[in-house]
Amino acid sequence: MNEFKALYEFIDLAQKNRKYPINTAQGRRASLKLFETVLHADELESLSLIEERMKEIYLSLISSHKDRFSIQSLNTYKSRFLKVVQDYKKYGVDAQSIAKWEVKNRKSKVKGDKIDNKIDSKKDENLSSLSLSINRSVHKIQISLDDNKVCSLELPTRISKQDVSVIIKIINSFSD
Repeated sequence: MNEFKALYEFIDLAQKNRKYPINTAQGRRASLKLFETVLHADELESLSLIEERMKEIYLSLISSHKDRFSIQSLNTYKSRFLKVVQDYKKYGVDAQSIAKWEVKNRKSKVKGDKIDNKIDSKKDENLSSLSLSINRSVHKIQISLDDNKVCSLELPTRISKQDVSVIIKIINSFSD
């Protein structure tokens, strides 16, 4: 098995062992998927080769995804990617080392997220999963707009003409 795929397994293991919170694990997986788009076959086989070529890989990532992501976002993905590699080398190679992994609790900063003196616990949930019930068939449509904006629609596989009419009226109401 190549070392890059081992990173995915490591994230799953870290999440199951409560070393990565769900949101952290999702962010780390997203960074792996993004970097995987620009890595060569030999780099997928060796983490040391990836670390050695990180400057060139990152430049390739920027040129490949500059239309979809800001440089700041790409920097965030890079730091998440490097953190996964660092954690994997420290805790993922030896099965016993993950048990000794001390997780540092982060203190959250509360600004405007208090509701009746309680912190909004839904702040970090994935919004796309909230709108769908389990095993519900939908068509997911993404339309690219000007200025790198995206319009996303999730429509049931069976939709009535009346529902289509309502959706069209709503969309038309946004344009003058």
